[in-house]
Amino acid sequence: MSPPYPPEPPSPLDLDEWIAIIVTLTTIGGIFYWAMGKEQKQQILQDLGFSPPSPQPDSTPESPEPTKPTPTTPELSESEITSCPVETSQGTSRRQVAGEPERVQVNRTSPTPQQTPFPTPTTPTPSVEFSDVPDDFWAKNAIAALAKRDIVVGFPQGEFKPQRFATRGELAVMLQQGFALKPKQRAIAFKDLPPNYWGAQAIKAVAKAGIIIGYPDYKFRPNQPITRAEALVVLAKALNLKPPAEPSKTLKQYADNNKIPDYAIANVAAAVKAGLVTGYPQGNLLNPNKPATRAELAAMFHQARVISRNRDLRQ
Repeated sequence: MSPPYPPEPPSPLDLDEWIAIIVTLTTIGGIFYWAMGKEQKQQILQDLGFSPPSPQPDSTPESPEPTKPTPTTPELSESEITSCPVETSQGTSRRQVAGEPERVQVNRTSPTPQQTPFPTPTTPTPSVEFSDVPDDFWAKNAIAALAKRDIVVGFPQGEFKPQRFATRGELAVMLQQGFALKPKQRAIAFKDLPPNYWGAQAIKAVAKAGIIIGYPDYKFRPNQPITRAEALVVLAKALNLKPPAEPSKTLKQYADNNKIPDYAIANVAAAVKAGLVTGYPQGNLLNPNKPATRAELAAMFHQARVISRNRDLRQ
């Protein structure tokens, strides 16, 4: 039995077979490469000494739209904040704006006086328009003229409150603002007038001028409503009006002239003769003891300034 022959060695691969193998391996490597993550591909390329190109954007990104600022109200400094006098009860007055007064044309409509709590006053708008004083209000011209001269003041929300009762303290401040007061006597130390009272200086000035001297108990009662007769007496004194020779004849036109206090008869007659009485449609009624409203006092005060101005022009 003949010995077996050793197996024949495999024949070497030819060139075509090597090319096929290389192409196959290259294809498999390419598939494996693209299956890897971007970071891994970059790392492999870096390890192999290649720098992959940086991706370029397809288009220029739009710039973000600027945010529209929200407007805010600037804070006021302490110097810009106007402090207003505050009164514990009714009545207070501060100052206001300008204009040359003219004689008021009274459209007589009966006012309805009301006593209301007194808020802290504020300066009205430059146009001196008050929300509760319409154009056809009977005392509109007088109120506007005094407001423009910084003699009367409005309230918060631009109100004037024409039907609120005026006080003795308010009238004192109006006198100081509207007339050049000349001292005629020593100052009076009123018991009910603390040093920090909002109208203290005006009250002292009118008392030294002898126009409003207070009560025998050394009290001024600044928050007390002032009657129509008292207001006429004060204005007659401020104007230095001379009483008529027969006051009773001047006052005879009023059906309620017997209600005028004795001390006030002469000065009220002088005020009536000068044309200071305004505010009621009933021409035969004076209502001397009725508290004067802010509108009535404004009308009387405006007339007093017109008289004073006309007298100065004649001199």
